[in-house]
Amino acid sequence: MKNYVICLGRQFCSGGKEIGKMLSERLGIDFYDAQLLRQRAKEMGIEDSIFDMFDEKPSRSFLFSVVMDPYAIDSAVDEGKVVEAQRKVMSQAAEKGPCIIVGRRADKILEKNYNVVSIFIGADIEHRVKRYLERESMSEKAARRFIERKDRERASYYNYLGDGNWSKADNYMMCFNTSKLGKEKIVDMIVNYINEEFGD
Repeated sequence: MKNYVICLGRQFCSGGKEIGKMLSERLGIDFYDAQLLRQRAKEMGIEDSIFDMFDEKPSRSFLFSVVMDPYAIDSAVDEGKVVEAQRKVMSQAAEKGPCIIVGRRADKILEKNYNVVSIFIGADIEHRVKRYLERESMSEKAARRFIERKDRERASYYNYLGDGNWSKADNYMMCFNTSKLGKEKIVDMIVNYINEEFGD
């Protein structure tokens, strides 16, 4: 089987991470989320604090930072270090063989050197609020605000370098809505594509 990397973008609480794990089991390939990528970074001697700095959080305008923050230049250098650290960690994971990477701009980081299958998982906001309230105790209004903030953070992080457009269909190979289509069906469709495209 040819080497490939499934890169999963996802709206907060849409079930993207679960779909990634299901794909990993069905295809028998490695799965990497934030925790496992951080663990791999430690094994490579990359400081945990550097890897955490770019953990799907929005970045401020550099010019604004220079005016408002005397340490902005150091911060920009650190961000560069983090981008390179993530590239190193993800590339090592991809070199091992086919794998799944959740979030962290993996599709953009790896697209020039690997067979990237970029997938975006979304869901209707009402569906996501309901899922979130199954595990957290708060009002619907507060849950909605939190989910929308997480989405804004992910979009800002993904779009930071200007080479992608988070959540827009033309940015990905495949997009799915878990409010409209069950996770098992989504996994079936992705597995079928992978077997047709990369199978022997």
